[in-house]
Amino acid sequence: MRLRFWNKPVYIPQKPEEVLASLPEQFRLPLLSMYAGEPQIGTNGELCPLDPATHISPEEGMWIHNLCRQLRPKKTVEIGLAYGFSTIYILAALHENGMGSHTAIDPHQPAYHEIGLRHPEKLNMADAFSLIRQMSVPALVDLHRKDEHFEFIFIDGNHRFDDVLVDFILSSEVCAIGGHIILDDMWVPAVQKTVSFVRLNRKDFVEAQSPIANVAALRKIAEDTRSWDPQSICIWTIWPSVELRTLQRPGGCLGRLRDYFCFRPAAAAVKARDELATLGPRRQPS
Repeated sequence: MRLRFWNKPVYIPQKPEEVLASLPEQFRLPLLSMYAGEPQIGTNGELCPLDPATHISPEEGMWIHNLCRQLRPKKTVEIGLAYGFSTIYILAALHENGMGSHTAIDPHQPAYHEIGLRHPEKLNMADAFSLIRQMSVPALVDLHRKDEHFEFIFIDGNHRFDDVLVDFILSSEVCAIGGHIILDDMWVPAVQKTVSFVRLNRKDFVEAQSPIANVAALRKIAEDTRSWDPQSICIWTIWPSVELRTLQRPGGCLGRLRDYFCFRPAAAAVKARDELATLGPRRQPS
């Protein structure tokens, strides 16, 4: 089936009260407040309005919650905290599991009045939550250097192609065997192309069934043992729709990975970019 780029999935949502009925009250009430568009208290103590476009649907949130209940992860991490919708669903699952800790990576909390940062404390889950105020590239590299591994990873950060791809590459290195990486916003072309690349190139991941069209669920089943042979790279998953300048620009995410060249997956990403550069001007496949 051909995906229609830039068109969000159309669905008839249920009322949030119905979808969230099974959540414990301490987690359900703040979610219902935000879904109703009510201003939230920021760290400055003032009521702040929410951007209505920045959230995940109640159906997606409950799917995330139920998956975390099923996996019973010891450690979870998400890229992109914002107002904390996904964080509340994950913390609710950890609370019900009676175990686990959650890490959020987000250097932009001031832009959201630090509303997302307040939820763990209000939910009495502060001991199970930590925030890394860094961009995802250095944050994930640091977690890898500390030999951290996570059973559940939710990627909902920058939605440019190179950033999504690198977020996946680095997340795959801190994902435990049997763990899941969830990519949000499958209606965005950059996310679709990243998932297409993973399907054809990363045999250490298999795609898990999901009733939510807006996410791709990828389960890690082995370590990445691919050869460094350039011929093993299936470039047509991203070429020619992605302009080379997107991958080559000095300030781009792949370019910034040169600063972490000692980290092997980063080197592999740069190597893949260099292989693309040898193809010359953009052309259509024959």
